[in-house]
Amino acid sequence: MGNTEFLKRGALQLTSAGTGISHSEKSPGPATVHFLQIWSVPHTARLQPKYYTREFSDEEKKNAFVPVVAPIGSKGVSVERDGKGPAPVQSALTLYATLVDKGKTVEQELRGTKGYVHVIQTGGYNPGKAKGASVNVGAKESGERLELKEGDGAYLSVGKGGKTTFVVENVGDETAEVLLFDLD
Repeated sequence: MGNTEFLKRGALQLTSAGTGISHSEKSPGPATVHFLQIWSVPHTARLQPKYYTREFSDEEKKNAFVPVVAPIGSKGVSVERDGKGPAPVQSALTLYATLVDKGKTVEQELRGTKGYVHVIQTGGYNPGKAKGASVNVGAKESGERLELKEGDGAYLSVGKGGKTTFVVENVGDETAEVLLFDLD
């Protein structure tokens, strides 16, 4: 497809491989690359390849969940390559990102039947014991909480028909970067 791009902090690249493409990532020099690669199975097979980029500043994610990926056709989703708002995905996935300051709490209503939460490891590769940011996560309705540290994740069972508000409370000493996957 001829796409070459340098991504910086807060950038999101969404590629739909569809009928097959050749793809690679590399560092432009000796520096180590640190990013997350997330795969989602589309609801339709053999789609034409697509490529989207989005940029989300730390300021707009500060203490608020911001949708960065959402199903095509959802409110605020643009199909323009370098559009604004969430990148369009061909599956029942809404991905939210946030930066939660020390002592702060953020909430997001979940619409799907399951989910996943991941605390991004902002300190780079660490094969040892988790360190850095620490959050308590759980459903507002139940009051139950689970502590997660950088690099940790947890699956969420939401269930059908019930309203679930997901809560992230930063209980650590530094800003926590968190992804929340709302899935059907």
